[in-house]
Amino acid sequence: MKQAVVVHGLRHDARSTTVQNVLAISRHLSVDEILNVNVFGLVSSPIHADVAIFTYDFLWLRTWPIWRELVRRIRPVVESARIRIAMPQDDYSCCDILDQFICDWGVTHVYSPITKDLNLLYPRATAKSLRFGEALTGYVDEAEFERISRLARPFEQREIDVGQRVRLLSPHLGEQATTKGVWAIRFAKLAQESGFRCDVSSRTDDTLLGDDWYRFLGNTKFTIGAKGGASLADPTGRLADQVRRMRVRRPQIQDDEIRRRLKTYRGKEGDFSAISPRMFEAAAMGTCQILRRDDYFDGFEPWKHYVPIDEISQIDDRVLAVMRDKDRAEQIIRSSQDFLIGSKNYTYRSFFERVAADVGLTIGNSPQVIDSSSGLDDAVGTNGESLWWVQSYLARATASASLRKVEKFLSSGKFLPLNEEDKKWNLHVEANRGSLLLWVESLRSRKLIVESIAIPWRSVSSYLKAQSPTTV
Repeated sequence: MKQAVVVHGLRHDARSTTVQNVLAISRHLSVDEILNVNVFGLVSSPIHADVAIFTYDFLWLRTWPIWRELVRRIRPVVESARIRIAMPQDDYSCCDILDQFICDWGVTHVYSPITKDLNLLYPRATAKSLRFGEALTGYVDEAEFERISRLARPFEQREIDVGQRVRLLSPHLGEQATTKGVWAIRFAKLAQESGFRCDVSSRTDDTLLGDDWYRFLGNTKFTIGAKGGASLADPTGRLADQVRRMRVRRPQIQDDEIRRRLKTYRGKEGDFSAISPRMFEAAAMGTCQILRRDDYFDGFEPWKHYVPIDEISQIDDRVLAVMRDKDRAEQIIRSSQDFLIGSKNYTYRSFFERVAADVGLTIGNSPQVIDSSSGLDDAVGTNGESLWWVQSYLARATASASLRKVEKFLSSGKFLPLNEEDKKWNLHVEANRGSLLLWVESLRSRKLIVESIAIPWRSVSSYLKAQSPTTV
């Protein structure tokens, strides 16, 4: 019997791609049993897992001050695993810490979206000839894409000509970090001057998550993109600290000046670019992609699968011609959909089949999925709608030294409101008393850490329940 433990750090406010990356393991990994462990949740007693997987959202926590504590928490559930798989993203941030973790923890396989200059990011691991494989930042989830495609409007009825949401990465990650965002914003400005309706933003307040993002994309005719990533690695986080200090001292400082002032000798220059999962999302939503000309996938051709742009000082007349030609745009969309989705070459299933072949797992098992924190799910609700109150209530109980008193009330079948707002939750507590009691007992006995009532984390089981056919 093959067992796997998946260590993750999923949050309630995580992007859809991040959530799907973790859920896909439970759906497609070829083992008999999968135990999901959120590093902020309950951590099981030692188990004898054959495979341990460290997901991107867990590995990203290496940039946090509590990283050592989080690593200490999960040691019992992974130390027996013969196969240890790391799936990092944004490898260029605190890459020395990541490299050290991979070597110290005996990781056997690394799957990263970055395929070039790995020796700069992982000097210790590459010196050991550790196996690296490519893992895109997101893949096609066939069931999810079928669902979200129903949110798309017919192409001719879409209200936005050019739409995108971009995140301008910090200037300490080099020019590549801001290229994608800068190109999108400049293109939108030029397109608007040519009479197109544009909605492109890099503002945090304009961020769209979940189905709101898909509805936006499904109401957009064209979206603008490029490879993401960085061209300067920050080995220990010191460059990020420099930027934070500059912005505290001078809130109006511009990125160009930050770049001039940075002590970049602390970084490592290289090509740390990666393909965005939004290429698959755009195809699923029937949105025509205007992309910076680049090498994306073998056989993915400009003018056939996407509209290429080579510079951003002006919009090529050929690009404008496609944007004004509905039939031509829809032809490119169909070709893109056939290549990215219809081929089934970029599904989570195909990726995990490759992983299984690499690490020596048998294809075809349908795993039993369990979760170390499933007992806490009822209190937070199917879609996490009660999470904010549960954490607030526990935080107030902890601050007022009332946890024992709260536990005593719950154990006797009663509920202790700590303020007027709590009284509104009486029926919810009554229906889910056992789950809330487990929260209290676990926090008081230190099976949960203080961050467990500060970070809006979620279990895999709660996401799987929310995405089951009866709740979609």
